[in-house]
Amino acid sequence: MQRIFSYSLLLLAWLFTACNEATSIDPDEEEVSGLHSIAYLKSLCDEGEELIRESVVIQGVVTANDLWGEMERQFTMQDETGGLTVNLEATRIFEQLPIGTRLHIYCTGLTLRNYGGRIELGDQADAYGRHGILQEDFTRYIRKLRPAESEPQPRLCTFHEISAAWVDCYVRFDRVAFIDKGCWCNTDPVSGELQITEHTIQNETGEQFTVRVLPSCHYASEPLPAGKGSLYGIIDHFNGRYALRVVNYGIFFR
Repeated sequence: MQRIFSYSLLLLAWLFTACNEATSIDPDEEEVSGLHSIAYLKSLCDEGEELIRESVVIQGVVTANDLWGEMERQFTMQDETGGLTVNLEATRIFEQLPIGTRLHIYCTGLTLRNYGGRIELGDQADAYGRHGILQEDFTRYIRKLRPAESEPQPRLCTFHEISAAWVDCYVRFDRVAFIDKGCWCNTDPVSGELQITEHTIQNETGEQFTVRVLPSCHYASEPLPAGKGSLYGIIDHFNGRYALRVVNYGIFFR
C-alpha cells in the first residue's frame, strides 16, 4: 500500500520541528490538583459560551495540528474519554505542540464554546470575535508533560458507529473510495480562490460519509485519490451533521 504524500517533505518538516527548540510552552513539573477528563470539561457547556470558574485541569495527547494546514489556529487533543478542539491565536502550532505531545491545560478562566454542537476550548471573544488563547498566555494555561515520543494511532471505526461521543476523536476509515472526482478543494469560478469543499466516501457495503476539506491544507489543489484505501482524521460536527476532517496527511490509497 502506498501512502499518498511526500515522505521527504514530511521528514524535513519533522526535522525542522526537532531542531527548533525555542518554545513558549514550558514543561509541567508541578503536582496537579483538580485533574478532570475531557468528557467532564465538555459537559460544563450545553450551549452558547461558558466561562470556566472552577479549578479544572485536563490531560491528553495532541492528535492533530497545523503541520499540513488541515487546521488553522487550532489543535486537537484526546484522552480516554474523548477529543477536544483548542483554539489558539497562533500559527505554526506544530513547532510548539508536535503530534504526540502529552500536555496539561489549566482551564480556569478559559471559555468553552458550543459551535454548532461541537464544544471548543479557547478564550473569551475579543472585539474582533477571535476566541483563541493568545500567544502571550500560553504559559499560563498550557504545560507540556513530555516531548512527543511517537505518533498517536487513530481508532478504526465504521460510519454507523459515529455519534456525539466521537466528535474531535482521531479515527480511521478503511477500505473506502471517493465517489467524487476532481481536487480536494474546489475553485471559486469568480475569484479563482480555493473553497471549503465537501466530498463523499463510500465503504464496501455502500454506506456513505462526508469528508470536509479546508483550502488551507497543503494538498488542496491535488487530485482526489483513486481506488480504495484508508483515511485518518478527526470527526467534525456542525448542526447535526458529522464529517471527517483528514489530518496529519493520513491518506493511504492504492
